[in-house]
Amino acid sequence: MLFLNNLNLWPGEQYAIDAIQQQLLSAIIGIGVATLASGFTPYLSMAQLQQQQ
Repeated sequence: MLFLNNLNLWPGEQYAIDAIQQQLLSAIIGIGVATLASGFTPYLSMAQLQQQQ
């Protein structure tokens, strides 16, 4: 898919590589979202504290 397209692979191998790359991609996206969320958490909690006062 990303970097192994030019190799001659059996269909099963290509499928396995696609699945691995898909998992890597979703893991990277998940880590990015978690990092963003943890980055925004202090601001959100501060805003909630200000609303309660």
